[in-house]
Amino acid sequence: MKKFLLGLIATILSLFRPSHQTVLYRGRKCLRLSNGRLFPIPAGGADMTTTTMATWTPAVWSSKPTVTYRSNVVNVPLLDHRWEPEVGVGRGNIVNIPGFTQNNAARNRGAGTGTFGTGAAVTFDAATEVQLQLTVNRFYYKAFRRPVEAAAQAMSEYLTLLLKGHGEAIALQVDADIGADNTNGFDAFTTTVGTDNVDLTEDDLLTVDTNLNNQNAPVQGRYGVVSPATKNGLMKVEAFRNSLYQGAMGNLDGSKGAGYIGPLLTFDIYMSNNLEAGTAGKKNAFFQKEAIAYAEQVSLQAIHSQNIEDGVFDQYISYQTCGFLIIKNAFGNEVDSK
Repeated sequence: MKKFLLGLIATILSLFRPSHQTVLYRGRKCLRLSNGRLFPIPAGGADMTTTTMATWTPAVWSSKPTVTYRSNVVNVPLLDHRWEPEVGVGRGNIVNIPGFTQNNAARNRGAGTGTFGTGAAVTFDAATEVQLQLTVNRFYYKAFRRPVEAAAQAMSEYLTLLLKGHGEAIALQVDADIGADNTNGFDAFTTTVGTDNVDLTEDDLLTVDTNLNNQNAPVQGRYGVVSPATKNGLMKVEAFRNSLYQGAMGNLDGSKGAGYIGPLLTFDIYMSNNLEAGTAGKKNAFFQKEAIAYAEQVSLQAIHSQNIEDGVFDQYISYQTCGFLIIKNAFGNEVDSK
């Protein structure tokens, strides 16, 4: 009876362990079978490894590449495009814009002058105006070429990404030049508010608003383009935080372009990571759209051709032509901050 019980227990225990086990017995590797018997494993030999299997281990090229994101392109849509239709293809490179000084300082021939009813002589004013020239003088492009045999072997999506990147790179460069140009871009505004690498204060913002109001700049079409660090500084200004509440109430204008954050005083605020650097911070810009005119003569174009002489290449170029000009410098302020 005792032997029967021991055998039964051994059978039950065997059900809960692998049928074969590798164990170490007297310094040698052995194979233990389900019945408990040990068989020595011959010494020597080699195991297969990732090195020996390298020929049969494929490398997989994913069809889902990781793409580097670019900063928002915000400046071009905020500028004055009214003269763009006048500089179409085949119509030259310059738009002559006549200036007009608004009439003011009318004269009084009446009470307070002692000349009412006397037929005193009339004084005539001679208006002298200035002419501005918006010139299309910027050619932006991005190009590459590759041997035809290499082109035939590359994954098809690579070409799509390269060509899409052309347009994005050109737009980014135009955006950067508008921000950095010290003759006709944001960096050319002669009125400066704020302190380099210091958060904007509510007084700074009120000063900018007052400056544009003093120039009779229209309230419609006022914009502020700020860096990410300046935007974070604005979040410390209670007036700006309060102005964002209307977005939470569903009143934020969905028609605004890339980078739009929200309203502040009389300005619509946009964020850009593509502004001119100051000494340690950034040169932000607050302006009314009539401050800078922009004209695009040739919209983004893409050309593909083959070059046989240099060795048979597929070559691609994307380009556009445009120009921009400060029209009303007083309608813009450079706002220094972070």
